[in-house]
Amino acid sequence: MPDLQELISRARLIFSNAHKRLEVFKLVNGKKSTKDIARKTGRSLSSMLHDIEKLEDMELIEERKDKEGNVIKKEEAAVYQKVPLIRHIPLSYFQDVAETNKLVRRMSSTTKVKKYRPATIHTPSENEILDICKHGEDQLYEFKASGADTSKITKEIAAFLHTKNGGIIFYGIDDDGTIIGSDMKRQDFDQKIQNSIRNTISPSPNIEIKDRNVMGSKILIVIISAWDRKTIYQYTVDNRYYIRKGTNVFALQPDEIKRLSKGEPIV
Repeated sequence: MPDLQELISRARLIFSNAHKRLEVFKLVNGKKSTKDIARKTGRSLSSMLHDIEKLEDMELIEERKDKEGNVIKKEEAAVYQKVPLIRHIPLSYFQDVAETNKLVRRMSSTTKVKKYRPATIHTPSENEILDICKHGEDQLYEFKASGADTSKITKEIAAFLHTKNGGIIFYGIDDDGTIIGSDMKRQDFDQKIQNSIRNTISPSPNIEIKDRNVMGSKILIVIISAWDRKTIYQYTVDNRYYIRKGTNVFALQPDEIKRLSKGEPIV
């Protein structure tokens, strides 16, 4: 069974921008069947069961069983209950980071938390950038040509945020490593990217944007810090969670989300 802090992290993750799912969780009380909950929420049974499945996968709820270990049913529909550790936690703790931290300190005061400091990312020099261009994109480096869609850049940022070493996006370098230079000033690019981040990544991370002159061309550098081993970032355009693996961006799978919620890095 996960500890309290992990369960609260999972709950905050799965309820983020999912009000219907939160309503289902509220109604799970060890008495109502899945059919009861569907009727109460005014939703179809199949749609509601999809949320039940997600809640069960995250170990926030479980089937209620009798003394013989048989699942209790009503109207041939299973009855679910919240897991004991999270049963009496106010729902507000799943939404407010500050309050969540207070609760964890209060209820898990004996748990020793090891401090973790994310790895710092070195800003490459002109010669280092030339070397990176020669070797191409990898787990740490991504190239974006001038004029690249802002939403694609912020999606890359959302994916880098879940990696143990973070990453760097070079704006003004083509996919094949050809240096073409930026089409805008650092200040204008910074404003554009920061606004996009605030609108599409939740919670909004802090990123740094610098510039470098490389072979007479100005390159903009987006520095994404290494994952802090506690925050899980949602890309709100499609309400999914992403991670960079190699040179590609992938949606996080349920088992990977569980690992992240435990503070375990994936890549």
